Amino acid sequence: MRKSLQFAHRFVESHRGLKHYTAKPNGLLWTDPLSFDTPVFYIAMHGEPGSVVSVLDKIGPDELCSSFEGYGIYPNLIYFGACSVFKGTKGKKFANDFLKASGSNAVIGYTEDIDWMKSLIIDLLFLQKFYNDPEPWKNLQKIFDSVIDEYKPAKSLGYSIFLK
Repeated sequence: MRKSLQFAHRFVESHRGLKHYTAKPNGLLWTDPLSFDTPVFYIAMHGEPGSVVSVLDKIGPDELCSSFEGYGIYPNLIYFGACSVFKGTKGKKFANDFLKASGSNAVIGYTEDIDWMKSLIIDLLFLQKFYNDPEPWKNLQKIFDSVIDEYKPAKSLGYSIFLK
């Protein structure tokens, strides 16, 4: 891939805090060179169907969709490292609504409560394959499928991808 792996950590405690980073055009996601145009935005929080839960706040589907609206102006994917975000009808609806609102190439996450060690292995395996693939945007489904094939707990944890 063209870009080297970069990390930009932001602590988000509420929907207001998330909007501070994601609000277009002045949020740090749009103005910080370490954050703008990164191919993977990884959200690590507690989760429940259609929502993430921080220390102070539950950030629901409407807030998440509005926070990332229009984010897909360059190739990217948003990765939910959180339990059950895509679980059931509510979770699947959220995934599709979020994909449409964000304009991202894909959203990835889990339908079940996850063991953090197993999910860490899954997430790192995906990221390693993604960043080492010469054409990751063309091969997203193939990369995702290879993780499920190589690490069996991924399937039982409801590891899921939704593509544009």
